[in-house]
Amino acid sequence: MDWQPSQADWGHTPSDRHYSGGKLWVTHAGHGGLGAPHRGALESNRVAKPLGMVNLDGSKGEGGGQILRTALTLSLLTGRPFQISQIRANRDRPGLRPQHLAAVQAAAELGHAEVSGASVGSRTLTFRPGTVDARDLTIDIGTAGATALVLQTLHLPIAMNAESGVRLVLEGGTFNLAAPSFPFIAETWCAHLRRLGLRVGLAMPSAGFYPTGGGRLEAWIEPGTPQAIVLDSRGPLVAVRVEAGVCQLDRGIAERMIARVEERLASRGIVPEVRIVEWTGRSPGAAVSIVADHGSTGGNFVGLGERGKSAELVADDAVDELLAYLGVPDAAVDPHSADQLLLPLALAEGRSVFTVSEITGHLRTNVATIAAFLDRPIEIHESVNDRPARVVVG
Repeated sequence: MDWQPSQADWGHTPSDRHYSGGKLWVTHAGHGGLGAPHRGALESNRVAKPLGMVNLDGSKGEGGGQILRTALTLSLLTGRPFQISQIRANRDRPGLRPQHLAAVQAAAELGHAEVSGASVGSRTLTFRPGTVDARDLTIDIGTAGATALVLQTLHLPIAMNAESGVRLVLEGGTFNLAAPSFPFIAETWCAHLRRLGLRVGLAMPSAGFYPTGGGRLEAWIEPGTPQAIVLDSRGPLVAVRVEAGVCQLDRGIAERMIARVEERLASRGIVPEVRIVEWTGRSPGAAVSIVADHGSTGGNFVGLGERGKSAELVADDAVDELLAYLGVPDAAVDPHSADQLLLPLALAEGRSVFTVSEITGHLRTNVATIAAFLDRPIEIHESVNDRPARVVVG
């Protein structure tokens, strides 16, 4: 099966626009002949701490599923087992939810791991990794749980161990209130990965909204090892692109979201490029995505519809985040991307620096979790006057 680049909507446009030629990726004839996974990326960098059980408190810091996801990724990459207690203890529904369980089960399958405590509601989990076998996988979360979070958990272990491209198919939610939605990972996450030398192609054949889910996220992950970067400024604003979409709802809702974004940006002298898309999917839903393009970097800000929430308020959510980001001069990275960049940069050789518009609890939590697995200095320098905060890795 070949994928042909096009100018269609989010659901059919490959996100990695740096691919050349007529094909984004081609299904391989099989992956059974892969050689042994190459853990040398960590060994050569000498960043992994000595093998031994890592004990984590899931109630610390941000206190959500991020600690677990980062631990799963690093356990697969370092070979270190871990035990996490008080999983999501600070949440309304503590313990593992279906999307967290899906990430655990997928990581266990990918890394031939021994796991105990892997059940919905479990507050303690032990994970002992084996050898990573980077191969094609299809994972059905079974709910509207975030496919993006499962993808981000598995991406680095696959990329850093694969001998050739790997196809990952995830079924569940593609638009989530408490997790990255598809427009963000397709635009901003993939763009940051390219800057690190990592290539991922994405498509969304069907959208998945709460409560049914049923969305489909397809990823093609190329082999690669992250490279150090310096992103300490963002340059002038080149363009602002707005896409509003609906699934099983009237197109007029998307038009209202676009109108609201245009109205608010006009007062700032910004005239965005706009587009409306209509997705297929099992559940009705609506979303608007605003991309701030600064050429060498940028950010994506998503407003997501909810029952009883007006189209104008959905648009306001995305515009408010955009303006907060633009309001911090020279912040190269948006708050949502900062903690996601941290993990691959901790695995890269050399020193990395990036500026960020806001230091979040997610970022601080990821620093602490990474420190439990890797001997890698990470510094956070708070914002001073009108200068953005800086993160230094290595």
